[in-house]
Amino acid sequence: MAKVEVVHASWKGLLVQVYKDGGVRADDVPAVARPDSFFQYADLNPDRIAVVEPGGTSHTFGELHRLANRISHALRAANIVAGDRVALLSPNCADFLAILLGAEQVGVKVVPVNYHLTAPEIAYIVTNSDSRLLLVHANYESVAQLAMATASLPSDRCLLLGPSTSSGRRFSDLIDQYSEDPPLDRVHGSVMMYTSGTTGRPKGVSWPSREVDPESAARALDPLMALRGMQHDVAAVSLVSGPLYHGAPLGWGTQALHHGHSLVLMDKWDSREFLRLVQRHGVTTAQLAPIHFYRLLQLTADERAQFDTSTLQVVSHSGAPTPVTVKRHIMEWLGPVLYEYYASTEGFGTSISPQDWLEHPGSVGRVDGNGADMQILDEDGNGVGAGVTGTLWIRNPGGLASEYFGDAEKTVSARRGEYFTTGDMAYIDGSGWLYLVDRRTDMILSGGVNIYPAEIEDVMRTHPAVDDVAVLGLPDEEWGQRVHAVVVPAAGHRPDDHLASEILGELAHSVAKYKVPKTVEFRDLLPYSASGKLLRRVLREDLAESE
Repeated sequence: MAKVEVVHASWKGLLVQVYKDGGVRADDVPAVARPDSFFQYADLNPDRIAVVEPGGTSHTFGELHRLANRISHALRAANIVAGDRVALLSPNCADFLAILLGAEQVGVKVVPVNYHLTAPEIAYIVTNSDSRLLLVHANYESVAQLAMATASLPSDRCLLLGPSTSSGRRFSDLIDQYSEDPPLDRVHGSVMMYTSGTTGRPKGVSWPSREVDPESAARALDPLMALRGMQHDVAAVSLVSGPLYHGAPLGWGTQALHHGHSLVLMDKWDSREFLRLVQRHGVTTAQLAPIHFYRLLQLTADERAQFDTSTLQVVSHSGAPTPVTVKRHIMEWLGPVLYEYYASTEGFGTSISPQDWLEHPGSVGRVDGNGADMQILDEDGNGVGAGVTGTLWIRNPGGLASEYFGDAEKTVSARRGEYFTTGDMAYIDGSGWLYLVDRRTDMILSGGVNIYPAEIEDVMRTHPAVDDVAVLGLPDEEWGQRVHAVVVPAAGHRPDDHLASEILGELAHSVAKYKVPKTVEFRDLLPYSASGKLLRRVLREDLAESE
């Protein structure tokens, strides 16, 4: 590789060469000299682009580092100490990441809040998490003020981010007076994520605080991120398509910065915009959800051909099981770049490379791949044999355990000793590969037989007239529950009884008769969370109200 002008020649006394063209990989640098975190990459190359916001505004590593340092000092000056929580209501932007990085240096836990929530829902999270502050982007000032009033919290605990014409207390006024130098006695902070609320009210997942510096905390995640396709690389450009208030996009985005990547943010999904950003910025890694694959595959061959995606080396995805046919189609287009991982807010799971997936289609990885211990148990808590479906229980590496914040009862109910479950149904084959079947709460019990909606949905989605589908159980006097399908018809197909009969007729060739839906209805859209999870609970409630 041709060496060009050195941008920065030393870091903590170690000779390192980083070039203006970004063409040197971390592997070209002696391992002893490799940075471990965003903060060290910022020291090395402060002028490199760190974040490109939706709309195109960019911020360098140095700018983001200086802002994060000010935030660290401001939090300490406000007597917000290690272990305290600060809620954050913000769209995808550099300020979001700076707040996270600033808190990460002083042991503070950031509680990201879904900006689609109503005032009572926001109030619940702020009070349930016992957050000391609510930091709010000006876009959501009105709902935040209503949330503070709903929770009977003093208004001065709400600080505004970004430009605003109101007289509210501004976060910039608090941080501008503080030093841009790193704080002393740095201690790793973290996030406290709230679950998606797909089965009820969101639950705050709290992890024990660790008395380590940010570099040690970032370094500890390197092996896990490598299994998901991420490497230290100062030439890499990562893209995050989902909202940072959700664990998967947030985890990928922050780890991208800790791995030296430039980070491109989207604020909402648009298939053409995603492809445009990949081409414009030379995106090398991206984090998506299965719902994004469905949307991308709706583009015509001519539309796809307008964009160059050859720079993509890794597309990491999680959030929900991906049908085999969908994943194959994406790989036929983008190449073998899909790295899937199964995890939850509560803990670790599995990972699978594109090469392993092609040999074991449908699997989400080996049960011994991430250091976590997994077992499949039946309803009585007994282990089951290879290939038998049961409830998946996971023990995190080293027995590290999270808890539902302020809810010991729910924590205990989700645990068996050091093992936890999120209610996912799965099986492990004879070679140790894990296959997800469905969530226990989604399972249909009809005539005494267990039926898994995901199996039926995967087949129905292959029908050319089906754009999207949800299968769920509805109350039935005779069967207990009857299998019901809600179908979003593809463009050009008329939603009527004839189409329903055609779809069910095709389905009957692929699944047992008792699995075929007894009733079908058509809708324009299905409810999804921002992370791409189908909100069956919302759909059930809607169907119950309409009956």
